[in-house]
Amino acid sequence: MSEPSPRSSLVRWLYTHNPFYAISAALMLYAVRAGYGELEIGSINCWVMMGVLTAYTLLLAGVGVCIVRLGRVWDDARSILLLLLLLFLAVSISADDLFVKATSPWQGVALLVCGFLFAVAVSAGVFWGLRIRIGWQYAVPFVLYLALFFAMPWWCSPELNPLPTRLMNWSVFFFPQLAAILNLTLLPAVKRGAKGVANNGTPWPWPLFPWAAFGVIAVAVAIRSFALAMTFGQTGPIWRNIETHSGIVFDTIWGPYFLVPFGWSLLVLLFEGFLSAGNRALARRVLLFSPSLLLIALPWNGGPAFESFLTQRVLATIGAPLWWTVLLLLSFFGWGILRKVDGASLGFVSMIVLLTLIGADTLSLRAIHAAQPAPLFVAGTLLAITAARRKSSIGSSGAAAILIYATWLVLPLTPLAGFRMMTCYHLLLASCVALGLTFRDKFSTLLRLFGSVWLPLTSLLMMTGHLAEAVPIAWKLFYVAGVTATCFACAMSCHSKCFSYASAGATAVLGYGLMMRGFRGGASLIGRAAMTGLSWSIAAMLIGILISAHKANWLPKRLFPIWPNGHGHKLAPVGDSLDGGLNLPILSLAETDDSE
Repeated sequence: MSEPSPRSSLVRWLYTHNPFYAISAALMLYAVRAGYGELEIGSINCWVMMGVLTAYTLLLAGVGVCIVRLGRVWDDARSILLLLLLLFLAVSISADDLFVKATSPWQGVALLVCGFLFAVAVSAGVFWGLRIRIGWQYAVPFVLYLALFFAMPWWCSPELNPLPTRLMNWSVFFFPQLAAILNLTLLPAVKRGAKGVANNGTPWPWPLFPWAAFGVIAVAVAIRSFALAMTFGQTGPIWRNIETHSGIVFDTIWGPYFLVPFGWSLLVLLFEGFLSAGNRALARRVLLFSPSLLLIALPWNGGPAFESFLTQRVLATIGAPLWWTVLLLLSFFGWGILRKVDGASLGFVSMIVLLTLIGADTLSLRAIHAAQPAPLFVAGTLLAITAARRKSSIGSSGAAAILIYATWLVLPLTPLAGFRMMTCYHLLLASCVALGLTFRDKFSTLLRLFGSVWLPLTSLLMMTGHLAEAVPIAWKLFYVAGVTATCFACAMSCHSKCFSYASAGATAVLGYGLMMRGFRGGASLIGRAAMTGLSWSIAAMLIGILISAHKANWLPKRLFPIWPNGHGHKLAPVGDSLDGGLNLPILSLAETDDSE
């Protein structure tokens, strides 16, 4: 069988996907936009341009109904229905420039009302013609969206709705926020899931129907928000060259942070949708993805108009976008905790930690504040409770680190300011040892190993470190004795070989400290040379006693195993016989050579 030629593959793709409806709509929108550039707006009847778009929209809707009712071509009809939504957006946007030059507010109101009623009528006619059944959970938010699209030009237009400049800019800002509220009206539909669109009259499965339409609406919200800022939020001419209408000025009040609440509402819908469908894995992925909202909260734009509105209006009134984005994410992770989704607690704690660095005046990462202890204490406590419930040593270690860091920040304000380093150091050491002994998982094994090394090392630093030179020797010995007792108690409680070695090491350090104290006292009485010889004599005796104890099996075999001989066999301990004779080979006279 011969392979299809590239030309036939292209023709088949065009035939299957039929992108010509979309191409036609794009060319129509281009023609309408070009008409604005050629004709002076003041001479255009406000109904003409909208009439062109509405006529094309009616034609496209009629084609969609016919190809389904007569030919059952649902694939092409799906493209047409989604294009209708974009055309409704185009109808509302087409009025923006015209509203600026409208002769009276009533003319603009009539234009908008007719546009809205047209969109509702066409949508209802298409649903009726295609015999598509859709519940009120979807129909009500859809109609409210259409109303929002057509009402905003009147609300933002200074000619139709006279407002001070600062309120006009706020009206542009509030459009995506109102869209976010409308998104939340879809929660009843999300809760019902596939049951809400059962037997809908189309071959399209859920969630493709009807959520693809609301996905197009979400894209339209972002486009409409930017278009409103270009038309009504502009401080200065929109064209660099007004006479030729060339060189668009993009310095507007609009920034990606306008869409943060809207993006948050989309995350809520996705999260609840996956939970309603029983897919908790995807719900956890939504939680994992949600901090990306912080990226669009940063001031990526520039220019006088953008910076003026951000700093003089938004920052002074509702705070920095980065700050209230963290608050929105905090509420989202809190909802995840109530819904008992894994990972929500960690996200909630992370947002609290961010609040210690980000304040209401933090516009960018360069303006991050010094950490505040109060939110850290709250975050550490919540994480500790969650980790204790789940018996997680990693979570408990993270909670301990957060709480100790908060303590580090608070100590300079207390009488213990001079002991800040020592206090936090020992809190870290104590938490490492305690958590290693409390839990029984892989990470707790590492904690026990680390703690068994840390404890004797701390005692050695106390005896020999330069930071402890001012500490009296008696206090040092008392401290090392406490560390030795702690290691021994840990070794006995968890039967850990690591802590057994740690106790031996700490005992050696304690013995070293006692020896040094005795050496200094003895040297002052009998001289340094005599005391040195005495010390080496005692050390040699201790080594001999240790070897003898090993031979006698007096030492713990876990710490001092029996050594193998050269042939790989373990040497049995050599001791005295019961009759006092040594276990040595005996040479008798009978075994001597006769020649002797």
